[in-house]
Amino acid sequence: MAARHRRSTHTTAYSTYGSVAYAPAYDGGAVRAPRGEEELRRAPASYPKRREQVWKRERAKVRVRQAGAVAPFAVVGFLAVAVFAVMLVTSYAQLTVANDEMMSLRKELNGLKSDNATLTAQYEKVFDLATIQEAVGDTMVRPTNDQVVYIDLSEPDTVTVYQEAGPSPLRSLLNGVKDVFGSVIEYFR
Repeated sequence: MAARHRRSTHTTAYSTYGSVAYAPAYDGGAVRAPRGEEELRRAPASYPKRREQVWKRERAKVRVRQAGAVAPFAVVGFLAVAVFAVMLVTSYAQLTVANDEMMSLRKELNGLKSDNATLTAQYEKVFDLATIQEAVGDTMVRPTNDQVVYIDLSEPDTVTVYQEAGPSPLRSLLNGVKDVFGSVIEYFR
């Protein structure tokens, strides 16, 4: 035991706190602290063994909604929207074509108005009454009173309307349907 005691005195143990080393003999108190062998050791308390909890990973269950039946009103509504969209696009195309035709017709009208003005001026030059009198001579005479006829419009108008029997209701219904289909077909031309 003496050998063991000597060994312990020869080995120097320094405790360091930060960057300062303290002397091995002085541990900071006035009374020497007991060494490890001298301390009373307590028996370790027995703790109940803990079971490690195993976390089970469960897959998330996907809830799938069953496919519902297609509502017939929804189908009719979508078809109606599609038909109206097609009609709108075709009407815009027809409007564009009509605007182009209108512009070309306006240009043509302006050209025709200028042609009319020049032709009217030439007509008035050719058909001057004095020039005609000179060309015809004395053979041209004014009409006599027996050649002139007057119409008297001073009396009120009287009109007799004979009403024919109208078409039957079935015939008028068929004519109405025919007019509607005719206008739809004319719209898409």
